[in-house]
Amino acid sequence: MPFILLILTLLCPAAALAQHTAWLWDEARLPAWSTHEAAVLQRHILLTGDDILLRPRKRWPALPPATLVTPVLHVEVSTVNPPTRIEQSRAIIISALLDAAAASSSGWVQLDMEAKPSQRVFYRSLVQDIRAALPPRLKLSVTALAWWCRSPAWLDDLAADEVVPMFFRMGKDSAAMRDILEHSPATLHASCRARSAGFSPQEAFAPAVNKRYAKNYWFDRYAWKRDGADLPPLSRSTP
Repeated sequence: MPFILLILTLLCPAAALAQHTAWLWDEARLPAWSTHEAAVLQRHILLTGDDILLRPRKRWPALPPATLVTPVLHVEVSTVNPPTRIEQSRAIIISALLDAAAASSSGWVQLDMEAKPSQRVFYRSLVQDIRAALPPRLKLSVTALAWWCRSPAWLDDLAADEVVPMFFRMGKDSAAMRDILEHSPATLHASCRARSAGFSPQEAFAPAVNKRYAKNYWFDRYAWKRDGADLPPLSRSTP
């Protein structure tokens, strides 16, 4: 039995009843416990300065025919060189998300974008535009930084069908967020409390935390090794 599910089963059998889905970034291999469904990175977009840079994943992972695929579009907003024309990226992001959605066999597509507070209005309206552009049969999942779960302005009435708070790599908020998740989860935004959440086996929580969520996404930083020089180059897109 895989390590993640073994620990959950031994320490808290109810947690093993949740759905467990692996995030597959570049070069990650599908773990045996996630053959039902996988969230597969389809494309990177980097917003930096005046540039909008795009890179498809290196290669599509080998998946069993029955594995349901939730394609993921990753949009990185540079903090070192913040975008100067973020509004002009809107159409490109929507187009890329719709392209990713065409590969969905799960009925879901996911936007993974870590916007800054100054970009919150853009982010919320972008999610609304994406939801409007998607066909009704497809559901929209969005990841959320953990601290957004304490800020209603990010998540109130967000036009997504699923919010996936990422409870790992939380930086300076890690200790405070871990304490909240362990002892006072009711203080988190309702979108962050029950349906879905993202975890990492390298930053494990008590199984009681995992069992609160019907769906656990897992990001394992050791699931693959990659050589940056072996990735496709980023290409510029002109708005």
